[in-house]
Amino acid sequence: MKKTFHILAAMLTSSFVFAQDDSEKQVSPATTFAGSADAYYKYDFSKQLNGLTSFTNSQDSFELGMASIEASHSFKKGSVFVDLGFGKRAGEFSYNETTDKDITAKFLIKQLYFTYEITDKFKVVAGSFGTHIGYELVDAVDNKNYSMSYAFSYGPFFNTGVKAQYTTGKFSAMFGITNPTDFKSAMDAGTKQKTYIGQLGYVGDTGSAYLNFTSGSTNPASDENKTQFDFVASKTISDSFGLGFNATYAKTTNDFNSTLDGEWFSLVGYANYAFKETLSLAYRMEFFNAKDAAPSLGTLTGSNVFANTISLNYKVGKLTIIPELRYDAASEDIFKDTDALPTGGMFFALLATTYSF
Repeated sequence: MKKTFHILAAMLTSSFVFAQDDSEKQVSPATTFAGSADAYYKYDFSKQLNGLTSFTNSQDSFELGMASIEASHSFKKGSVFVDLGFGKRAGEFSYNETTDKDITAKFLIKQLYFTYEITDKFKVVAGSFGTHIGYELVDAVDNKNYSMSYAFSYGPFFNTGVKAQYTTGKFSAMFGITNPTDFKSAMDAGTKQKTYIGQLGYVGDTGSAYLNFTSGSTNPASDENKTQFDFVASKTISDSFGLGFNATYAKTTNDFNSTLDGEWFSLVGYANYAFKETLSLAYRMEFFNAKDAAPSLGTLTGSNVFANTISLNYKVGKLTIIPELRYDAASEDIFKDTDALPTGGMFFALLATTYSF
């Protein structure tokens, strides 16, 4: 009996230990991996490099966009998210960390942030994260149009710092303090200036709306600061039709020279119609007003642009094929024609592919 008792005790103890191991595995989920890739071919009918927006500044060339690898892990109230990018698109996104010579050759950290959920409604995020400004996102797989809007291209790309978010029901509020916009390191920026960000959000059953704000240093080397107000909304009209809208206004100031101050705004409308699950049509219309923009906006300063983009999305599993046409008309001759002379219009076609996994 005594021997039998010891055997039963050992079995119960072993079962308890294994139960603890199983319980520990259940509350400590495995790391989740995901990723995407994109590439494109673009032909400008003027045979010039007319691109004034992000990521598609090429002509008659097959181009690799970006390969992205994402990893996330959470345990109890904490989590971490890592987003790595490789390629020209990643280099342009992290333009303060690259040069024209090595822009396609670096493996870059697009995002890396830690989250701590203090309560089920309140959390704090620290690290480097994509901007909350605007409708479009850096990863091609997250947009219906492959080329980018002017609003995206001349707004912030990311922030590095800390932010706090409170969510209750359908409403949310966020506020944060970060390094100068688009700098992962204040040391690289060469300044102690900071940027302040904020957001008020609403997410309903068939739509959402966000009022966004950012203000602070954007280009310490030229003593430029920017304050930007941004509104984003989306609405699902039916199972096959949806609308989006982005209105943004930015004012730039110079710490020492007021003649370098300026302002611009953009109004962007989005429409998407799904013919079936594998085939949809996306249309983007944008009015970009840079009449009073600061000289730092470059070629666009002093002009208005009316841009129209139409993109077909054909899905084959995780692969999406995107034929796209785009025509931009400007109030000034900011583009080039077939003779490389100034002209007010730009028309191109591209064929892009994206893949998510």
